[in-house]
Amino acid sequence: MRGWSAGIDRTSIVGTWRLVTYTDTPEGSTAIQAFGAEPIGYFVFTVDGHAYVNFMRNPPDIAAPSADPDPDACIPVWYCSYFGTYSVDLKNSDYLIHVLGSNVPTFIGTDQKRHFSLHGDELVIAEVYQEGKQLVHTYRKLVREVPRHGGRGLH
Repeated sequence: MRGWSAGIDRTSIVGTWRLVTYTDTPEGSTAIQAFGAEPIGYFVFTVDGHAYVNFMRNPPDIAAPSADPDPDACIPVWYCSYFGTYSVDLKNSDYLIHVLGSNVPTFIGTDQKRHFSLHGDELVIAEVYQEGKQLVHTYRKLVREVPRHGGRGLH
């Protein structure tokens, strides 16, 4: 399986992950860092199947407009948050969050699937989506905030 190593199972994603990289790269263009060069945020996956995703531009751009014509835009544009329940598909290296609430109105009540891979205490979310006629490659890198075997009882 892509991105998996020996000993990986459904609970491997459980924990608190700190966002360190958030880039979108349209084909033929340079990378876009919509949340800055050093975004801040956390993705949390609990053992009982709940997920919380919160991240923001660093530093925040409070003067940025609060409405974006993109239907999948965060409101305000410098902060994104959504939460719900999740499941993991090991065969396809995907997780799916059933969104219960969000500041991205079009996410509410939807299933947000993301392709991911684990590399020790690093979680990489990478996929390709189409925006108009252009393909966009996404890359999100997160690190486990507390090492899996850190003895703090989070896992």
